[in-house]
Amino acid sequence: MHRSWWMENGPGCTVTSVTPAPDWAPEDHRYITVSGCLLEYQYIEVAHSSLQIVLAVSVDSQPLLLVPLGLFYFCAN
Repeated sequence: MHRSWWMENGPGCTVTSVTPAPDWAPEDHRYITVSGCLLEYQYIEVAHSSLQIVLAVSVDSQPLLLVPLGLFYFCAN
């Protein structure tokens, strides 16, 4: 199972544990519901990854500040 850190820790997100967990849920995982997030975690992950790319590329050159904004706009539409 994959769970994004941003899914549980995004801005405005409220995490609620579900008990009892279903039988099929792995014992070392929490079974939760997430609600109230201001942005879906996929958008935050895209912006976060874009920022990392910009920082990596712009070490020796001018910062490419429009790349994360463009990717965020592209994914939002």
